[in-house]
Amino acid sequence: MSARIEKLIAEMKQHDLIPASIEIDYDPMDLALPEAVLNAKRIIEYILAQPVYMTDENRFTGMLRFDKAVVPADLFHRMHHENFMKAFDAFYNKYRENLVVFEWQHTAPNYDRVIHEGLLPYLENVRKYKEIYKDDPEKYAFEEAMEIVVNGILTRSDQLAKAHEAAADACEDPVRKAELLKLAAACRRVPRYPAESFYEGLQCLIYCFQYLPDSIGTMDRFLRDLYEKDIAGDAITREEAKDLIQEVFVHICNHTPMSGNRNSDFTAECHFAIGGYTADGEDGFTDLSRLIVESLMEIDTRRPSISLRWTKKTSFEVLKFMLDCERNDKNKRIAFCNDEPRLKGLTEIVHIPYEEAVKYTMVGCNEPSFPGTVWYGGMTVNIARPVTDVLYNRTEDAVNCADFEEFYAVFREELDKDLKRMFEYSDAFNRMRAKDINVLSCFMIDGCVEAGRSATAGACKWKIGGANLMGQTCLIDSLSIIKQYVFEEKKTTMAHLIDVLKSDWALDEELHADILKNGRFFGNHDPLSDAMARRISTDLCAISGEIHTVFDFPILFGTLAGYNPHFGEFGKRTAATPDGRYAGDTFMVGTGQCNGKDRNGLLALMQSVAQIDPTGIMTGPVVINMMIDAALMKNDEYFEKICKLLETYFKIGGIQFQLNYVTKEELEAALKAPENYRDLKVRVSGYSGTFVILNEGIQKEILQRTVKE
Repeated sequence: MSARIEKLIAEMKQHDLIPASIEIDYDPMDLALPEAVLNAKRIIEYILAQPVYMTDENRFTGMLRFDKAVVPADLFHRMHHENFMKAFDAFYNKYRENLVVFEWQHTAPNYDRVIHEGLLPYLENVRKYKEIYKDDPEKYAFEEAMEIVVNGILTRSDQLAKAHEAAADACEDPVRKAELLKLAAACRRVPRYPAESFYEGLQCLIYCFQYLPDSIGTMDRFLRDLYEKDIAGDAITREEAKDLIQEVFVHICNHTPMSGNRNSDFTAECHFAIGGYTADGEDGFTDLSRLIVESLMEIDTRRPSISLRWTKKTSFEVLKFMLDCERNDKNKRIAFCNDEPRLKGLTEIVHIPYEEAVKYTMVGCNEPSFPGTVWYGGMTVNIARPVTDVLYNRTEDAVNCADFEEFYAVFREELDKDLKRMFEYSDAFNRMRAKDINVLSCFMIDGCVEAGRSATAGACKWKIGGANLMGQTCLIDSLSIIKQYVFEEKKTTMAHLIDVLKSDWALDEELHADILKNGRFFGNHDPLSDAMARRISTDLCAISGEIHTVFDFPILFGTLAGYNPHFGEFGKRTAATPDGRYAGDTFMVGTGQCNGKDRNGLLALMQSVAQIDPTGIMTGPVVINMMIDAALMKNDEYFEKICKLLETYFKIGGIQFQLNYVTKEELEAALKAPENYRDLKVRVSGYSGTFVILNEGIQKEILQRTVKE
């Protein structure tokens, strides 16, 4: 790492690298304009009024925030999206019917198009559709607004160029003068025209990032041609390229304020992917992929975070390299996902052509998305509720079941009803969001111009969404215990089990102890529980396939919780369940097992998780947390074996994993003396954070995860 980057990072930790925002007065006559045009006019006036920030360490420019804008800004923060905020106030962290809660949505801007085509062709397309929609006032106004926005973004880039040309004129240092002139020339070119160099590609990326500061997609793909051309032509060295990438990462990290913002400690503010299949079926991990990882590992920043997209053609050396980086990364910024099952889900469930599906990236905590696409999920649900509905509300029906198949049929009725109710909420949430017209970010979202409407209204070319399941393992285990104890081994009757549950296990503590000791729980590669997991997954797919969402996106499911302890809150509201859980006990995060119920080791857990979904429906934001003994990861001999084990897990179909190596003793010590563990980072639910400042419910869940020997 260069002294320049070290100084930038030090400055970032001491003060903001973005100038303080300037609030401006708007013309009250704007209120007569169509809403989209008003938003466009005012957001561009705001952008052009902001100061240009530059230090001697900067090689890139254009950073700003929209904290003093008073009209809808970027799609990620949803700042001043009035209807979104109304929905947020009514439903965010509000657990409706113990069934559903409102959550955030993430995006993957299409940097590839902007970097390789520039914005002039896009502007021509806007004008084309402006003519097409001339007799449709609403769509015409949207096209007019997009024309204002794109022209304003280009004007801002010219404004930056002028500022750096003026700075170069006043600069007496010939080296710095040349750097400023190079930057000014880049601002004259991008994003107006296609980037001609790796440097211009990165300037285009960081400049456009301000207008949609979320995932940066698959940068090892859309920058590869520029990187390889410059390396081959001796226009840049690998070390110089690393230096530039590191500055981009510093600015991305800095975009989330380091103070006064709870998200500043989290990695999911920018999540992207490297590697994965290309359209020709080859593995896409290249020298640029490796350089990107090396660049990130050298710098002490919380963001961005990376997922390696593994394929059957990914070499063991690459997987080991990434795992070695992961075990040495104190900021815990690396996760791993598997292209094999995910591409099945994207092509067979979402019906995206293979050559497009291979472009997917990870956004937010762990949601899959595409360049130019919004993840239209934004909902977390209690999937354990259907089984408690049967046991507590349809007790007579449950008691009268002659066998497990009859019981499962009753359960499936409740599952069907609850899923449909969940997506009634999802549609309502998306209709609320759709009332806001976003024009700032839509130039990086594909399909908005052609549709004549905002991405908030579902105008993306490719639509993808779904829901995050809380209580998935609880549901699998509860049905497995009912089948085992009531219908197969006949250790209890349905009537007695329900009475015991209603007493919160007090009526028969021996039964409770027996279930915890001998229950055939998920995560042990047990035929009963593994088959139950697959059956539930198949039924989720069948039921959701009949649901037509408001934006008409096919449904994928995942298990991430995000920044909020939804697993704990839903658990708090859920009565005792047959898996041995007491009323109010938290659910676990992700897909897996905890509390000592995974008795057969890490390999058995992996085999269960890998076989959970034969349909492809569980290829949404799935999270699998694995705890591994820290001493084993530090021992190179055992590390090699762990790498082989994790490769095998992917080969048999595992969709995702993220690792923690801390011991329970270390976590408990951190809770007792947090001042001594302020650098202890842990993976949570698709992101990482400092353990001692996490929500108490999240800390408790991490403690419950079983450490594997």
